[in-house]
Amino acid sequence: MITQLPSTSLKKWLLLISVFCFSFNLLVSIVCWVLIGLISLFLKDHRSLMINQFKSENYLWLLPALYVMHLLGVLWTSNYSQAGLDLQIKLTFLLLPIILSSFQIDDAFINKIRRYFIGGVLVSCIYLLAIAFNSYFHSRQLSVFFYSELSSHLMHPTYFSLYLNAALIFVFHEMILSNHRRTIWMGAAFMILFFSMIILLSARTAEATAFISILVMIVLYWKKKGSYRFIYPLLFVFAVSASLQVLMLKYSNRFTQVEVAVQNNEAPTTASYNSTTGRVEIWKEAISLLPEYWLLGTGTGDVKDVLNQEYHKHDFAYGYEKSLNAHNQYLQSFLALGIIGLLLFVLTIKIPWIMRNSYHPLLLMMLFIFALNCLTESMLEAQRGAIFFALIISLFGRKINSLAN
Repeated sequence: MITQLPSTSLKKWLLLISVFCFSFNLLVSIVCWVLIGLISLFLKDHRSLMINQFKSENYLWLLPALYVMHLLGVLWTSNYSQAGLDLQIKLTFLLLPIILSSFQIDDAFINKIRRYFIGGVLVSCIYLLAIAFNSYFHSRQLSVFFYSELSSHLMHPTYFSLYLNAALIFVFHEMILSNHRRTIWMGAAFMILFFSMIILLSARTAEATAFISILVMIVLYWKKKGSYRFIYPLLFVFAVSASLQVLMLKYSNRFTQVEVAVQNNEAPTTASYNSTTGRVEIWKEAISLLPEYWLLGTGTGDVKDVLNQEYHKHDFAYGYEKSLNAHNQYLQSFLALGIIGLLLFVLTIKIPWIMRNSYHPLLLMMLFIFALNCLTESMLEAQRGAIFFALIISLFGRKINSLAN
């Protein structure tokens, strides 16, 4: 027993470090998970715990099943290099649920995970803002504070906005559970910072998701806590965030693209496509392929090739010049793996909500924000999105009764 305590403590610290570094240094996180996996494999007690806990949590099996489905999809693909890249991006679907099953996670450890993730996102925000201010002092260009110019030093705005959304949920969870006024108002300050970063990043889906997810979380917790103490701080957060949004629209307004897409009844020219009108056309092209590929899909590596052929067929230069994916994960999964692949993906998101009394509310909210982001992005086609999906399920995807053990 004495020899196992240091290894258990080491594994927990490695996990906390991986969560802290996740938003600004993914390599460190991956190295930590590899070390956790090696410890779990080579120490008998850890190995037994890992196997037994993974066996007992049926929901966790869906991630490896989704990976196996992608692996099977190689059998009817023709672009093996792209298939290999896709399997590499989604490798955490297979490994993380098993590796992280070697932990006995309780509510106290979940709270630590939350706080380390919030700390990592806070560090990322400070880092990006420091670079932006430094760039502004040299260039005097306000654009350095917006969209990809702000986030490019770490990742695409879509994925950093997703992490900010997760941090918002974690902070609000802390506010709801706290009985201390100081903690609640400190949480409000963190929420303002994270909301502000989402607004500066100009990720429209993320902005909508942030507000919607907080409202959904209020509904989820209202019946359980019956508490009013967080309402005034939250109203203050919304007021400050809304004011910043109005101010920012004067300098960087990407919502005009949505207005153009709604008002323009004619097909845009190649030069006039933007990220909104382009998405609408991509979705049309992807949907037109479903009657042909609904059963088995194109195969794991052929989605982009098939979409590019369709773009060329309809002279959609905006699509084939950038070799764009479906920009909707549900369409992407449907096209790649057919109806079975789509159902597996949807079930992975839906099951905890169907059985919501059995799973931690944080899992429900993480899946909710991820599902909303998947409406306008193929989130699993980039490593940042795929690993986040695997991580939240591996950490929080255990039934509540098992968390208490």
